[in-house]
Amino acid sequence: MKIQRNIANSNRSLELHGPEQMVFPEYTEHPTVQRNQPEEKGQNKRKRKKTDSSAPKRSKKNDTQRKDGSLDDCAGANNERSPLSSPPRISLRDLMEAETKLVFGDEQDITHKSLASTATQLMCQAAEIGGPPSGPNLSFLPQIDKWLDVALQDANSYYQQKKYATAASRFTAALELCSKGAVFEKPFNADYEDICKVVSFVESRIVACYLRMKRPNPALLHCYRSIQLNPICFQNHLQQAMVYRLLGNPCEAARGAMIADYIYWLSGGNNRHISKLIKLYWQGLLEAALTMEKTFSVVFTPWSGKPSSNITEKIEEAFRKLHPAFTDYIFTDPRGGHLLPQTTDWSQPSSTQSYFLTLGFRTRNDGDFLHKLLHRRCPTFTGQRSPFNPPSYRDLEMMFEMQGKKILPVLDFIKCTKLSVGFSQGSGLIERLQYATVLGQLNRFREHMHVLQYTLAELAVAPYLQDISPSDSELLLALMADTMDTLEGKRPDQERVWNAMQKVEAVKEMLYQIEETYLKKKALRATRQQKAKEKKALKKLSLRSPTTPPQGQLNGVTDPQPSHPISEHLPPPHKHLSSAKK
Repeated sequence: MKIQRNIANSNRSLELHGPEQMVFPEYTEHPTVQRNQPEEKGQNKRKRKKTDSSAPKRSKKNDTQRKDGSLDDCAGANNERSPLSSPPRISLRDLMEAETKLVFGDEQDITHKSLASTATQLMCQAAEIGGPPSGPNLSFLPQIDKWLDVALQDANSYYQQKKYATAASRFTAALELCSKGAVFEKPFNADYEDICKVVSFVESRIVACYLRMKRPNPALLHCYRSIQLNPICFQNHLQQAMVYRLLGNPCEAARGAMIADYIYWLSGGNNRHISKLIKLYWQGLLEAALTMEKTFSVVFTPWSGKPSSNITEKIEEAFRKLHPAFTDYIFTDPRGGHLLPQTTDWSQPSSTQSYFLTLGFRTRNDGDFLHKLLHRRCPTFTGQRSPFNPPSYRDLEMMFEMQGKKILPVLDFIKCTKLSVGFSQGSGLIERLQYATVLGQLNRFREHMHVLQYTLAELAVAPYLQDISPSDSELLLALMADTMDTLEGKRPDQERVWNAMQKVEAVKEMLYQIEETYLKKKALRATRQQKAKEKKALKKLSLRSPTTPPQGQLNGVTDPQPSHPISEHLPPPHKHLSSAKK
């Protein structure tokens, strides 16, 4: 099949799926590192040994190519011309080394003589691995407040001594000074963006302290705030990726690494070694995310533009042949635009390969809600039974289970390889804000605050990842304003944007259901009327058709004398002859 050859044989294509096997294209830019293969157990191990023993021996040339990073052959592609290939997976050790170099790097002392140089060096230290400035005009920051400078130097001294708990408390004290206005010597002449950069730096130093202590839970909120204040700093996104990895959420960690790679290029980064290291980290996190998925399997198909229905059917048919265990429900994202680290070059958009994502689920109930993405302009995946009445506690628990364990994990995976996901319904942001409302009504205030802070960080970085239309800009500002009001407890009696959208879509969903019910009843009524017409026509036809009377009866009257056999063959008498006789 042609479409299967496109999936399996292109050196840019790849096949990824959760519990069974992952196949990536060759990442030629980064030098190949020897990686540990996962050991197979049981029957699969015996089969692999048998296959290896019967395979032909490799030549020295082939062995050299394999060591240099070329792709290995993989069975199951159903194509003899160019079989599906797979490079070695990134080991956990290589992933940790890349993470340490990216997040911590070569940490330097921040004690300087002049206050002006202190501010500049503080901001540049946010890119500790020698990256570009984390924002505009960093070298022209005004002099910071002297008390803030003393607090930062004190905190950094404890950090250099590896007393990270004390350093975190000192950086927190410096953050309190910032909240009181002690940021620059001339606060009334300071620019808002400059203040945000300084406060974001202090937040990132607190995150670094907690990451050194392997305490991701308290570091998460500081990660969100550092991104909200300075979303153009790629170091903040790398810290967030590490926090998510430590929390066991490699899906969000992979998205953080992808955004960090793009922000690094967007902010003027030209060090290719750093870019390769970020892509290696991104690839390792994506592999970890795919390994953890047990309910669905994934295939990325290289394609540009919008595929037709025939192409989508061929993609899904090829998916069924590759993964027969995950065919109860198959979904292909019609919007496309998915990116992979092996084929992404931000400096050359024409050479960057985009993919279509196909998900296959073991059970239909796990993914059937995605059907609305194809048939609804603004889909809503869950809502109240009666949108204008307050939900009961049982309804809230049902919505909590459905959104938190079924809907949001799938939507998060769809967007982990997509840079511009938007912030409309179906993107995951509106659904997460609606999920935050459910958490607040269930009195889960800590989770409620985390979800709102996460969404605010996503909204802060969204304008840098995509082009925004005027209508989208209005929606973005409304979402950010309502999110901030919810966090601060302001205007609790006013309806939030996402709740109003949920009610509108609930009404639309109700109208869709009424229309569907009406059309079904109309079709059933038409079928019944057609059957009644056919039955009535058959009955009339049976009455009109002549029937052979029984012997001795004619039109219901009994003939007392039997008819002569010869008279039966004589023609009837003419009318004029009978009248003449009379």
